[in-house]
Amino acid sequence: MQIERKQLNDKESILFFSNTLQIVGTLLVTKKVAPEFGILENIFATQLADTILLTKDFLYLKSISSKDLQDLEMISLAELDDFTGSITSINAPTINSIEKIEIILKTIVAPFLQKDGGDIRLSQYKDNTVYVKFLGKCHGCPYAERTLKERVEKNLIRYLPEIKEVKLI
Repeated sequence: MQIERKQLNDKESILFFSNTLQIVGTLLVTKKVAPEFGILENIFATQLADTILLTKDFLYLKSISSKDLQDLEMISLAELDDFTGSITSINAPTINSIEKIEIILKTIVAPFLQKDGGDIRLSQYKDNTVYVKFLGKCHGCPYAERTLKERVEKNLIRYLPEIKEVKLI
Protein backbone atom coordinates (compact mmCIF):
# COMPACT_ATOMS: atom_id res chain seq x y z
CA MET A 1 0.00 0.00 0.00
CA GLN A 2 1.27 3.45 -0.87
CA ILE A 3 0.83 6.32 1.55
CA GLU A 4 0.53 10.01 0.68
CA ARG A 5 1.52 12.30 3.53
CA LYS A 6 0.01 15.74 4.04
CA GLN A 7 1.37 17.79 6.93
CA LEU A 8 -1.24 20.19 8.31
CA ASN A 9 1.06 21.98 10.76
CA ASP A 10 4.02 21.14 13.01
CA LYS A 11 1.95 18.71 15.14
CA GLU A 12 -0.64 17.33 12.70
CA SER A 13 -0.53 15.23 9.58
CA ILE A 14 -2.75 12.99 7.51
CA LEU A 15 -1.59 9.78 5.88
CA PHE A 16 -3.84 8.95 2.89
CA PHE A 17 -3.96 5.30 1.75
CA SER A 18 -3.80 4.21 -1.89
CA ASN A 19 -6.04 1.22 -1.04
CA THR A 20 -8.98 1.54 1.31
CA LEU A 21 -8.93 -0.38 4.57
CA GLN A 22 -11.80 -2.61 5.57
CA ILE A 23 -13.20 -0.22 8.18
CA VAL A 24 -16.79 0.96 8.51
CA GLY A 25 -16.90 4.28 10.35
CA THR A 26 -13.94 5.76 12.20
CA LEU A 27 -11.73 4.74 15.07
CA LEU A 28 -10.64 7.47 17.48
CA VAL A 29 -8.28 7.70 20.42
CA THR A 30 -7.33 10.79 22.42
CA LYS A 31 -6.06 11.50 25.90
CA LYS A 32 -9.72 11.67 26.96
CA VAL A 33 -11.01 8.72 24.90
CA ALA A 34 -9.93 5.15 25.48
CA PRO A 35 -8.64 3.27 22.43
CA GLU A 36 -11.41 1.67 20.39
CA PHE A 37 -9.23 -0.90 18.67
CA GLY A 38 -5.85 -2.55 19.15
CA ILE A 39 -3.95 -0.76 16.38
CA LEU A 40 -4.74 2.61 17.91
CA GLU A 41 -3.94 1.34 21.37
CA ASN A 42 -0.49 0.26 20.16
CA ILE A 43 0.21 3.62 18.51
CA PHE A 44 -1.11 5.59 21.47
CA ALA A 45 1.00 3.53 23.88
CA THR A 46 4.10 5.22 22.45
CA GLN A 47 3.01 8.37 24.34
CA LEU A 48 3.77 10.46 21.25
CA ALA A 49 0.14 10.99 20.19
CA ASP A 50 -2.43 13.48 21.34
CA THR A 51 -5.16 12.37 18.89
CA ILE A 52 -5.46 9.60 16.31
CA LEU A 53 -8.35 9.09 13.89
CA LEU A 54 -8.38 6.08 11.56
CA THR A 55 -10.79 5.81 8.63
CA LYS A 56 -10.86 3.52 5.62
CA ASP A 57 -9.05 6.20 3.54
CA PHE A 58 -6.68 7.97 5.90
CA LEU A 59 -5.00 8.18 9.29
CA TYR A 60 -5.06 11.56 11.07
CA LEU A 61 -2.28 12.09 13.61
CA LYS A 62 -1.79 14.86 16.13
CA SER A 63 1.41 14.55 18.14
CA ILE A 64 1.99 15.84 21.65
CA SER A 65 4.90 17.96 20.47
CA SER A 66 6.27 18.99 17.09
CA LYS A 67 9.44 16.98 17.62
CA ASP A 68 7.35 13.79 17.98
CA LEU A 69 5.38 13.97 14.71
CA GLN A 70 7.88 12.19 12.48
CA ASP A 71 8.39 9.36 14.99
CA LEU A 72 4.64 9.05 15.44
CA GLU A 73 4.17 8.75 11.67
CA MET A 74 6.85 6.04 11.38
CA ILE A 75 5.39 3.99 14.23
CA SER A 76 1.91 4.40 12.80
CA LEU A 77 3.03 3.20 9.38
CA ALA A 78 4.60 0.10 10.93
CA GLU A 79 1.43 -0.64 12.90
CA LEU A 80 -0.70 -0.09 9.78
CA ASP A 81 1.46 -2.52 7.86
CA ASP A 82 0.91 -5.17 10.55
CA PHE A 83 -2.78 -4.32 10.74
CA THR A 84 -3.50 -4.59 7.01
CA GLY A 85 -2.00 -8.07 6.87
CA SER A 86 -3.93 -9.44 9.84
CA ILE A 87 -7.50 -8.15 9.73
CA THR A 88 -10.34 -8.55 7.30
CA SER A 89 -12.97 -6.05 8.47
CA ILE A 90 -13.80 -3.73 11.39
CA ASN A 91 -17.02 -2.01 12.38
CA ALA A 92 -16.04 1.05 14.36
CA PRO A 93 -18.01 1.96 17.50
CA THR A 94 -20.21 5.01 17.06
CA ILE A 95 -19.02 6.91 20.13
CA ASN A 96 -17.42 10.33 20.57
CA SER A 97 -18.93 11.61 17.37
CA ILE A 98 -18.43 15.33 18.08
CA GLU A 99 -14.65 15.00 18.12
CA LYS A 100 -14.74 12.79 15.03
CA ILE A 101 -16.97 15.31 13.23
CA GLU A 102 -14.62 18.17 14.07
CA ILE A 103 -11.59 16.28 12.73
CA ILE A 104 -13.37 15.31 9.48
CA LEU A 105 -14.55 18.90 8.96
CA LYS A 106 -11.07 20.29 9.69
CA THR A 107 -9.07 17.85 7.60
CA ILE A 108 -11.35 16.85 4.70
CA VAL A 109 -14.04 19.52 4.22
CA ALA A 110 -12.47 22.82 5.35
CA PRO A 111 -9.46 22.74 2.97
CA PHE A 112 -11.87 22.56 0.00
CA LEU A 113 -13.84 25.56 1.30
CA GLN A 114 -10.75 27.53 2.26
CA LYS A 115 -9.54 27.46 -1.35
CA ASP A 116 -12.43 29.82 -2.18
CA GLY A 117 -12.12 31.99 0.95
CA GLY A 118 -14.70 30.12 3.02
CA ASP A 119 -14.69 27.86 6.05
CA ILE A 120 -16.99 25.71 8.18
CA ARG A 121 -17.63 25.22 11.90
CA LEU A 122 -19.59 22.60 13.79
CA SER A 123 -22.42 24.18 15.74
CA GLN A 124 -24.22 21.17 17.17
CA TYR A 125 -24.64 17.41 16.91
CA LYS A 126 -28.02 16.09 17.99
CA ASP A 127 -30.04 12.98 17.14
CA ASN A 128 -27.62 11.90 14.37
CA THR A 129 -27.94 15.30 12.70
CA VAL A 130 -24.98 17.65 12.33
CA TYR A 131 -25.58 21.40 12.34
CA VAL A 132 -22.84 23.51 10.76
CA LYS A 133 -22.21 27.14 9.98
CA PHE A 134 -20.50 28.34 6.82
CA LEU A 135 -18.01 31.16 7.32
CA GLY A 136 -16.25 33.66 5.06
CA LYS A 137 -17.28 33.61 1.43
CA CYS A 138 -19.30 30.42 1.98
CA HIS A 139 -21.72 32.28 4.27
CA GLY A 140 -24.61 33.36 2.07
CA CYS A 141 -23.13 31.84 -1.09
CA PRO A 142 -25.76 30.82 -3.67
CA TYR A 143 -24.13 27.37 -3.84
CA ALA A 144 -24.11 26.84 -0.06
CA GLU A 145 -26.92 24.26 -0.01
CA ARG A 146 -25.32 22.29 -2.84
CA THR A 147 -21.92 22.36 -1.11
CA LEU A 148 -23.58 21.30 2.12
CA LYS A 149 -25.16 18.21 0.57
CA GLU A 150 -22.49 17.24 -1.97
CA ARG A 151 -19.34 17.97 0.04
CA VAL A 152 -20.11 18.25 3.72
CA GLU A 153 -22.89 15.71 4.18
CA LYS A 154 -21.42 13.10 1.82
CA ASN A 155 -18.01 13.21 3.55
CA LEU A 156 -19.42 13.11 7.07
CA ILE A 157 -21.71 10.18 6.27
CA ARG A 158 -18.91 8.40 4.42
CA TYR A 159 -16.67 8.40 7.50
CA LEU A 160 -19.35 8.46 10.20
CA PRO A 161 -22.25 6.25 9.08
CA GLU A 162 -24.24 7.08 12.21
CA ILE A 163 -24.81 10.59 10.82
CA LYS A 164 -28.08 10.80 8.92
CA GLU A 165 -28.19 14.46 7.88
CA VAL A 166 -26.27 17.75 7.88
CA LYS A 167 -28.06 21.10 8.16
CA LEU A 168 -26.99 24.75 8.00
CA ILE A 169 -27.82 27.09 10.85
